[in-house]
Amino acid sequence: MSTPYLTVTCRLPGSAEEQLASALERWPVLGCQVENAGPEVDITVFIEARQVGAVPGVCEGLRALGARELGTGHFAEQDWLAEYRRYAQPRAIGSLFWIDPQPNGPTPPAEERVHLVVEPRQAFGSGSHESTQLVLLLLEDLPVAGQRVLDVGTGSGILALAARALGASWVVAFDIDLEAVCIAHQTVGAQPQRLPVSLFAGSTSAVRGQARFDLVLTNMIPLEVGPLLADLKQLLAPGGFLVLSGLMVDQRDAVEAELAACGLAVRKTRELQEWVALACTAR
Repeated sequence: MSTPYLTVTCRLPGSAEEQLASALERWPVLGCQVENAGPEVDITVFIEARQVGAVPGVCEGLRALGARELGTGHFAEQDWLAEYRRYAQPRAIGSLFWIDPQPNGPTPPAEERVHLVVEPRQAFGSGSHESTQLVLLLLEDLPVAGQRVLDVGTGSGILALAARALGASWVVAFDIDLEAVCIAHQTVGAQPQRLPVSLFAGSTSAVRGQARFDLVLTNMIPLEVGPLLADLKQLLAPGGFLVLSGLMVDQRDAVEAELAACGLAVRKTRELQEWVALACTAR
């Protein structure tokens, strides 16, 4: 007899609990259990078994809120991923991108679009979450061809691949999560066209002082990206853009104040539902 529900578990910063409540209203879930764990909270989200296709999106949404130690229950990861792949469909994002979740049977775009194959995994960035889509939308408005690009906290590697596909001359991507970097390597290898990306596991200290980049991409919650702003500004080439996503609309004023304190000015913005992304330059 099949299990009547699936679970997604994680640990969230306590400050994200209110945002979680708002997110749960949009997700097809049965409910959520929250347990205090010091300054953090342990979360268990319950999903009907027939809603297996919602699991990747819920995982991405939790990661966007700062989740760590993500796990799924009752169905092993390969079970729900295999089930999801049966029904997952490619999607168009913006005017340029075609995100395809089927590496074993990719569907070419109907029109001239950038075709990226990104299999849903635990690593953040399958293209289904608004914060990922916002960076892709901003890439349509920014100069990318011939530029040097750094993808900070790359997750699945989708943003690095998007920049490379748009003609970036050199793309470096990294994540502190070794598993994410391994998945990003697999994602790079799954592309229908060759899109070289330099990947490593580590932090900004590994590139600080080594190179300057015309475009720096981050899809991280403010709590994670805030301590990195000084490093990221140093990594920007003159006239370069720093793209920040992973923040909710009601966090925008606080983040802009923090950017201004670091000598960064917002030049472009995009909003999607409750999320916002900012493109900044050094003052």
